[in-house]
Amino acid sequence: MNKSKTYLLFAVMIAALAACTSNLNTIVPPIEDVLHAGPLSKIVVYVGNVPLGESGPSADGLNLSIGGTAYLSAQGRDANNRPIKVTPRWQASRPELLEVSPIEGEMVAIRGLREGTAELVAEYAGVKHTVNYIFIK
Repeated sequence: MNKSKTYLLFAVMIAALAACTSNLNTIVPPIEDVLHAGPLSKIVVYVGNVPLGESGPSADGLNLSIGGTAYLSAQGRDANNRPIKVTPRWQASRPELLEVSPIEGEMVAIRGLREGTAELVAEYAGVKHTVNYIFIK
């Protein structure tokens, strides 16, 4: 190889190295921790006592008889759908139709009081989930 080709190759390598050094000063975000969940992104509500990390029947469209009781459980999820234990505060849209006990916790019992349709909101750390269409008959 002659000297001019060697210098040209060396110059190209130096230019490539110089182009990369500007990227070395950028801050790289930390690698995602695969063992721990990230911040709470959403709340899911299931019928029954569903263990954390598992799924179950959705509480939306639940049919409840007057005087009947159903048990609901809540779980949190991060942006990657990893489970997070939550103890939300529960509130019925129409408390004259639907009784919630306790008003805070990962699992609650709801009891139908009168005929009608109600919704139930579970809220934890500023994240809300509304259970739509609880039919009391």
